[in-house]
Amino acid sequence: MTSVAILALAASVPIAVAFALLVGLRWSAARSMGVGWVIATVLGLALWQMEPTWWAASALTGALEAMNIVLIVFGAILLMNYLEVSGAISTIRWYFRGIARDRRVQLLLIGLGFETIIEGAAGFGTPGALAAPLFIGLGFPPLGAAVFGLFFNAPNPQFGAAGTPIIGGVESGMGESVLVGTDIVSFQQLISAWSGVITGLTFAFWGLLGVFLLIYWFGDEAERSLRGAARSTAPIAPFALVLGVLAGAIQWAVAWFIGPALPDIAAGFVVLAVGIVMADRDVLVPETAWEFPDRETWSATWLGGLTLDTLETEEPTKEMPVLLAWTPYLVVGLFLLVTRWPTLDLVATLQEFTVGIDGVLGTSQSWSLRYLYLPGTMPFVPVAIGTGLLYRLDGKKTMDAWKESARQIAPAALTLLVAVSLTRIMIESATNPAEFVGMMEALSIVLAQGAGGALPLVSPWIGALGTFVTGSNTTSDILFNTLQYNAAAEVGISKGLVVAIQNVGGGVGNMVSVLNIAAICGVVGITGREGDILRKVLVPTVIFATFAGTVGMLLVYVVA
Repeated sequence: MTSVAILALAASVPIAVAFALLVGLRWSAARSMGVGWVIATVLGLALWQMEPTWWAASALTGALEAMNIVLIVFGAILLMNYLEVSGAISTIRWYFRGIARDRRVQLLLIGLGFETIIEGAAGFGTPGALAAPLFIGLGFPPLGAAVFGLFFNAPNPQFGAAGTPIIGGVESGMGESVLVGTDIVSFQQLISAWSGVITGLTFAFWGLLGVFLLIYWFGDEAERSLRGAARSTAPIAPFALVLGVLAGAIQWAVAWFIGPALPDIAAGFVVLAVGIVMADRDVLVPETAWEFPDRETWSATWLGGLTLDTLETEEPTKEMPVLLAWTPYLVVGLFLLVTRWPTLDLVATLQEFTVGIDGVLGTSQSWSLRYLYLPGTMPFVPVAIGTGLLYRLDGKKTMDAWKESARQIAPAALTLLVAVSLTRIMIESATNPAEFVGMMEALSIVLAQGAGGALPLVSPWIGALGTFVTGSNTTSDILFNTLQYNAAAEVGISKGLVVAIQNVGGGVGNMVSVLNIAAICGVVGITGREGDILRKVLVPTVIFATFAGTVGMLLVYVVA
């Protein structure tokens, strides 16, 4: 009998090679994962001796499950593009420019409010892509715009795109074949609840930490020290703490009592509304506004290689009433709130409407699409179409929105198809005539033996590693949820909590993701400065991952 250690070593090759190609050779995620898929296939057929039909069914089922996620992402992107071509995004940017002049207040409103809304509604890199140009338009240094576009996109991807990491990570990355003693929906709710506890606690101090780092990195010479930055942070601390605690409390409450689809949207809107009122009425707002040093003193690093002249970008304009610009997202939030509200008991009814395949290729594997429950098909696409009617878009703008959405979804769709298919092959390799433990199970056993009781401390770093190389909290969960679940079972601790910690870690990795950093550099126009950004965001990444692991240990051994 081949030892578990040797099986685990072999099972690690598809993921290790894919990661090496991503980071070392800078291949695309789809191409790298494709190589991993080929290696997993060879191992499954040769070493694990999977029946060819069972292998083919596993690969096909994974690809079909990935389509569920692709539909969510496409719907979210389509809605965003309808808002872009209609002028709604321009209106929202215009509005932010007139709210407050204190840079600390602007940072908190956009970071804790705007980015959280966009993450909840769209996800997949959209918050940073929208927030960074907004920061620059308000007068932030380009490097700072990129850094804080990433920084505030860390405690919210766990519920991004209407809960895609949890919905897709559990349903597509695990499925009924992995879960023991529970069903998919109940386990998704469990992951949502515990993820919300950790991210909610993080939100409480995240805004304050963001202000401190803003001043420490981009303040005047006297402020670029720990004491100097703390001195300039103190006056805004009450404002930052109120918004942070509010964001965390709302996100946690919605995640715990309602589910994974709405926490970010609800928290973002509440924080943005309360923050705007507080800023407008000078509640807890310091009398003296904080400002960046004079632009003429900005270093080449701050400018990201740009010149001051290139920063004179076109002013955003008001294309429609501000409330009208926000209406599509309000409708999405209201729909998700009503349909997921526990006492209305609509979830079970919506899940009854399905299309699918029983017995893929004649095996016991199956696939289904719950089209009235999946956020992509309901409400994203219908609301996007309704947005076009609401804004009276002409045919050209409507086609532009669809074409741009198709262009944006293509690389993500290919990556997800390959990644989910790869994961499914590794999971289903457990069914083999040689009676070997499956690839994922072998990795889980070795992880459990190596980490032991400290698994909750290690779990967020694994999640962060997955997002670091793939650029997606969802893909990280798909790759590692089963690994973490089985490792927790081996150690004898809460499987749901460990998978939730994995999900939180996936969000942490958003800050340092190679793909996300490259994308935001392209949006801001500072391509080639990825190293400057990475050096900055490493600090909050370590803080968040360490905090998540520590809280995870307390939850596993003291609370749960």
